[in-house]
Amino acid sequence: MIRKVILDSVAEVNKELKSEVLSNLNNDTLIFENLDSVAVLDLVIEIENKLQQEYGKFIQIADETVMDEIQTPFKTLLSLTKFIESKVKE
Repeated sequence: MIRKVILDSVAEVNKELKSEVLSNLNNDTLIFENLDSVAVLDLVIEIENKLQQEYGKFIQIADETVMDEIQTPFKTLLSLTKFIESKVKE
């Protein structure tokens, strides 16, 4: 379910940017390195909106690590999925 939220959100951001940079995602796909800072923020907003629709409550995924090149949970699809799973359980 969370993976679907992420994939749908990435597809939406790709559509907004008229880009296919992240069109074929797998667990090791680099997300952060393939998006500029505005696109990362767009993705955060899109994911948070979809999570709210899915779970009926706001789940914040934006924190101080989002834009940190080394610590970002947005490094790969797998790291982002695990990060969001932990946020949903909080």
